[in-house]
Amino acid sequence: MKQKAETKQQVDELTSGKSKLLIELGQEVYLAYRREEPIAPIVEKKGKAIQEIDTQLYELLKENREKKKDGPECSCGALLAEDDLFCPECGKKVGQVDEATETVVCQNCTKEVPADADFCHVCGMKMTKGRPDV
Repeated sequence: MKQKAETKQQVDELTSGKSKLLIELGQEVYLAYRREEPIAPIVEKKGKAIQEIDTQLYELLKENREKKKDGPECSCGALLAEDDLFCPECGKKVGQVDEATETVVCQNCTKEVPADADFCHVCGMKMTKGRPDV
């Protein structure tokens, strides 16, 4: 139970940090816009920091999920409740057989994602079908 509380605290801290960065990003972009300054450098700098937090959150939750393993699980790795008809993570119908376990590498964050994914489950980048691995 203590580990669950620690994980929740870490998730809360990362989420709070991400929220602060998103607010700062919005404020800095707006000020640059008002001053007619370029916004791309601001977005790139803050975007990288936000992406790093997203990766940390993903890894933390993945690690926690791997330790938990006490319930039914979808082929995407998400834990399912007994009464779930669809996976809360990928939307796949529960009990649906996963035909392809092929993965590709996201060109944005370099994490492996299912080949049939529309978006990277770590950074949210839109995946192009048939795009070669990095």
